[in-house]
Amino acid sequence: MTPEGDLVAALRSAVPKLRLPGRNATKADVLQYEVHGRRLAVKDYSARPRWIRNTLGRWLVRREVAAFQAAAGLPQVPALVARLSPYSFATLWVEARPLSALSQRPLEPVLFDRLERALTALHARGVALGDLHHRDVLVSDEGAVYVVDFATAWTAPPRSGPLRKAIFRRMAEQDRLAAARLRARFTGLGEADALAGLPPAAVRRWRRGRAVKRLLDRLRG
Repeated sequence: MTPEGDLVAALRSAVPKLRLPGRNATKADVLQYEVHGRRLAVKDYSARPRWIRNTLGRWLVRREVAAFQAAAGLPQVPALVARLSPYSFATLWVEARPLSALSQRPLEPVLFDRLERALTALHARGVALGDLHHRDVLVSDEGAVYVVDFATAWTAPPRSGPLRKAIFRRMAEQDRLAAARLRARFTGLGEADALAGLPPAAVRRWRRGRAVKRLLDRLRG
């Protein structure tokens, strides 16, 4: 049996030590296992309704695994261990908490410097998240920063065509905007100051998008 097959077999008989249910019917469950002396995080769509796991679930697992493979070796990204099934994959577990669990006090700006360096490293590998949220950024007790959710990631290998590269650039731009807004939110820095270092055209596009979203929210009531 291959090492990957051995791991899959071990996980089938293992009991998860922790289960984080998906927030809605389109989100995967995240389960923590300890097998072969390693602590693993398994992202799994198997419990979702059949039509979701066989469409959205398969598609998201494919693109997320591709992003983890492109980011292999970066210290800010948990290592991919294996794709376990069409609906699930495993990475190493990292002992850290999401930014959303640290909002009770202002955080040190250095954490967001580390986040920006993580994004620079990812973008250099041709990986852009495009929808970076506070739940996607983990911080360890030692202050290490990890990026963990690549479900919406877009990869652009070196030989990608012009359209794929253009989409990548726009999504990378969104990553920078999101990181600046997280810095403002969690350090107490004014949002205008946090955005000041970004390309003005990118900020204008983001403001237009936010205005459209507010209008749609009002129309929906």
